Amino acid sequence: MNLSCLLCYQASPTPVCHWCEDDMFFFTSQIHGCNLLKFGPVGRHVKHSHYDSLSVLSLHTWPISSLVHQLKFTHSLAAGKVLSHWFVHKKRQCTLSVPNILLPVPISAWRLAKRHYNQAHVLCQHFQVHMKIPISTSWAYRKGFSVQHHLSRSAREKNVKKTFSLTAGCIDQYFESSHLRDTNNKAPFTVAIVDDVITTGVTVNLLSKLLKARYPNIHIQVWAMTFTPPPKSTLIKDC
Repeated sequence: MNLSCLLCYQASPTPVCHWCEDDMFFFTSQIHGCNLLKFGPVGRHVKHSHYDSLSVLSLHTWPISSLVHQLKFTHSLAAGKVLSHWFVHKKRQCTLSVPNILLPVPISAWRLAKRHYNQAHVLCQHFQVHMKIPISTSWAYRKGFSVQHHLSRSAREKNVKKTFSLTAGCIDQYFESSHLRDTNNKAPFTVAIVDDVITTGVTVNLLSKLLKARYPNIHIQVWAMTFTPPPKSTLIKDC
């Protein structure tokens, strides 16, 4: 039993009390659709030429942004567990196919040494528990030391082009074993790239481009906990 809510700090038997949860905005398949790339207030503002669908839990606004911050910078496993549980629960009516593998967005070796964890991998571990989907932790790597959360869209685009690369093996073992296991299955091999926050979509779009170049026929979903809306977004008033 938790002693207090992660957000309001009032006594609560759950990591986030029901009052705080009831006050939050969540994307739902019934209202916003299963693929947010087709929902104008989101799809218009994220770069998505190389991935096929986008699923996001909420907007990157308070109070849920506080949970993302706790996961990202203080290694709050409780926050990660809450976010992943909500994602699975809120998306249970979604008609998108269940991915064959989860791909956490990599962080640099320097940042991993400093933090001792990758928040996207933490989320994937919780998804694996809920959905029994394997995780690849060695599919891609990030070079350099730069961070992106303070960069403009154009600066992000320039930065990511020299930042990410696929590993030699990437997802070969999962891709090949899937085809060997079910040669009659006509459904495309599907991956889900997982990250905590999506802002411009530049990072996941580049990673998707690299994947599609090596595996042309795969289907790529992007899962994120929050989407950072533009300052004048019509979504902000819904929060």
